[in-house]
Amino acid sequence: MQLSKEDLTIFNEIEKIREEIKTERLPIILKDYGAGNPEDNRDEKQMYEGVKKSTNSFDLCSIGLKNEWAQKLYFLVKENKPKRILELGTCCGFSSIYMSKANKNSTIFTVEGDCNIAKLASNNIKKANCSNIKQYIGKFQDILDDVLEEIALIDFAFIDGHHDKDATIKYFNQIKPFLTENAIVVFDDISWSEGMKEAWEIIKKDSSIERVEDLQKLGICYINKG
Repeated sequence: MQLSKEDLTIFNEIEKIREEIKTERLPIILKDYGAGNPEDNRDEKQMYEGVKKSTNSFDLCSIGLKNEWAQKLYFLVKENKPKRILELGTCCGFSSIYMSKANKNSTIFTVEGDCNIAKLASNNIKKANCSNIKQYIGKFQDILDDVLEEIALIDFAFIDGHHDKDATIKYFNQIKPFLTENAIVVFDDISWSEGMKEAWEIIKKDSSIERVEDLQKLGICYINKG
């Protein structure tokens, strides 16, 4: 990846927002609808009902996509110029911001389960002056079908939430009919747990995928429906 002065300026501006929010250490009470930690072994009911947690903006902003991984996502969008981007797992909004800055002609449709995290993300998105990001708040299981119907066609998808084997495979199968002929689907944390490793092994063998990049953390699928 060849970084231009413009790219470096964009990265520095985004990371400045992240550092400011981390410094504020804003208290946040949230419901975690995902798999939690790899050792949690949550069942479907626990993941759907969510686990209440108290945290702060420092901890939340520390776990999002950053450094070379955020830059990889940025360059994938910059080079491929997708018009319609679906993101599952907004978190603090920084991956949305990176994608927004990579292609200002795109629209990012991003889904977050918890309303308090979504509010934090909304503030960050406003600070970054990103007008091409549309936020949805709700559990993926409840609203993904409606979001997909609204978008209709997806050129690029970033799956970064609900790190559960069965859920990850399910979401891929849900979005697959909406993917355009040469879409790209990126999965985060493909080595996060044994379940995610198994999900990645299954997904990358799907007949709609022409080739994959396995970066240990990110898994990138290049779709070919031709």
